[in-house]
Amino acid sequence: MTSKAVINFADRYCAPDDYLYLLVDGMAQCALNHPLSVSSLTASLGTAAVTRVLRSDISHTPESCPALIQLAAPGQAVPPGYLELSADCATWGLVHNRRYICGWLASPEPLEVVAAHIAARCETTACEDGWPTPWYEPLRMELLLGAMGDEAGELLGPIRYWLVPLSWGGFTLIRRPDYSGMSELPALARQVQQLAPVIHRFLGLWRHAVQHPPAFAPWCWEGASILPPQAGVHAFRLIRDARRLGLKSSRDLTALSLRRVLLHPHLPQHPDIQKIIDQARTGAIDLQSHFATCRDAFWKRVVADLPRAEDYS
Repeated sequence: MTSKAVINFADRYCAPDDYLYLLVDGMAQCALNHPLSVSSLTASLGTAAVTRVLRSDISHTPESCPALIQLAAPGQAVPPGYLELSADCATWGLVHNRRYICGWLASPEPLEVVAAHIAARCETTACEDGWPTPWYEPLRMELLLGAMGDEAGELLGPIRYWLVPLSWGGFTLIRRPDYSGMSELPALARQVQQLAPVIHRFLGLWRHAVQHPPAFAPWCWEGASILPPQAGVHAFRLIRDARRLGLKSSRDLTALSLRRVLLHPHLPQHPDIQKIIDQARTGAIDLQSHFATCRDAFWKRVVADLPRAEDYS
């Protein structure tokens, strides 16, 4: 059961002086009558247990901002059902455009302090254009962890632990280090934040392709999880590689990346594919439309010519 990881988090990682919080995305879909909607949680837990994380760019519409919910105060038990329900909701959210459940947080600090920190970090994790970044979104957290490793925990501030739902199913734990402070966000971390929207789109296409694979797809994932482990990191590397080849549009970036995870990781090494990429780079063709016209016989020949691969990226 997916709820085991969340229950274990609450039991094992919440210290006696910690609050247990749930963070949900105000821009994601959640029916008003769902027990985890902000209105339902406010009604059941009380207004003092719910606050909005007021991002500076959308603070004029608080209902669009994330909501931080206090599931339990220090020494209190979580009301029955919320851990299981939120864990299931996080899993169901894999198929949605935006994930409603952003994670479970353990902190000794009260609601307002934690919410203010999450909002402030939207500024310090901003991309080069300076626009606030929703770093708390599960995929962005996953990408930050991939880019920074354990150093990603430096972003947590007053939050001791953050349990994050992953793009391929399951959860991962981010821990605040014993030391505090981070001079500047690493360049790679800013890059993954900038590429997060196109990575998000690609992962959606990848999940759909795994569920409805084409007739010829020798590298299509067939494991127990919805996508292979570390799918978010693979996706970043694939999109970055496509950009390095000179592709710019989201359609071209995702088209090449999708063919690599379905057909062969080394696809761009083939001379015929290189010629097609060159045409797409100059704008002569749309890569996605062109690939759709290629018959299986063409792909089988290309794949047969390529060297053996070990991983998706």
